[in-house]
Amino acid sequence: MLVLVTNREDLTADWLVLELQRREQPFVRLCTEDYPSTIGIELTDLGGRLELGSRSLTADEVDSVWWRRSLAPVVPDDRDRAQMEWAAGEAHVAWNGFWRSVSAHWVNRPEANAYADCKPLQLREARKHGLLVPPTVITNITAVARAFQARYGAIICKPLYSGVVPDVDGERLLYTQRIEVDAFDRAGEIGPEPYLLQEFVDKTADVRVTVMGDRVFACRIDSQLSPESAVDWRRGSSHQLPHEPIELDDETSRKLQALTSHFDLRFAAIDLAVDHQGRYVFLEINPNGQWAWIEQLTGQPLRAALADELLNPT
Repeated sequence: MLVLVTNREDLTADWLVLELQRREQPFVRLCTEDYPSTIGIELTDLGGRLELGSRSLTADEVDSVWWRRSLAPVVPDDRDRAQMEWAAGEAHVAWNGFWRSVSAHWVNRPEANAYADCKPLQLREARKHGLLVPPTVITNITAVARAFQARYGAIICKPLYSGVVPDVDGERLLYTQRIEVDAFDRAGEIGPEPYLLQEFVDKTADVRVTVMGDRVFACRIDSQLSPESAVDWRRGSSHQLPHEPIELDDETSRKLQALTSHFDLRFAAIDLAVDHQGRYVFLEINPNGQWAWIEQLTGQPLRAALADELLNPT
């Protein structure tokens, strides 16, 4: 049985579901916000079982897993905060226990996603695999940040882990942004949280690479057509930017596949920049990135490739 582990708001999962339905392929979609309130769990030393309303799902039944957008356990709020946190922790351990009893094909294993999600490690491994990586420093020391800018001049700042920043009005998005020369002088001391600073890449375009199993799809995004998207193509109306399927050269494709395999991933979304010499510059690898909009704009068969990987592992 193919199992999709995600949540009800995941539109990318909806896109794959349409392909599975077209193929008349049976599957189970687990919306993790239902656990543990309406999803029951049973674990023994011999295996595990989830109770999903009218049916059960045993660990032995699972042949393939798409670990997409799993949310933390949602426990009833009829207890005080400390008790709710305790209950959520207990539910989380049991949930992990079930999935670690599953012997299946994974896209991707949760622990592989977590390992690959570390940006300092990404950059180090990308360089080891022969990819061009901009000079980078991660720091909460103001003197280090100033020295880095003095050395490279034009630099950018980007989130190290999450670009969703809590705010008084809820939350705001922190995009990659270019740092002005006097920014650290005006800001005074930075931190205490560290920031990822990187030499600014003067690019002609961005390229989004989607790895699906052993297949590599590349899409050029003309980010420089709008000042709003020039530094970070996700800013503004990114879907209105021209998107064009392209073929990577064999060497770059092999390097990206090797990097993906290093992290034990069967899916990855990789961001590259194209500089004025036509070179591909590695920016980051996302082990669980979005891809549906690319297929919608370009017709690249991404959901079919993902379905193939899940149903007929390469």
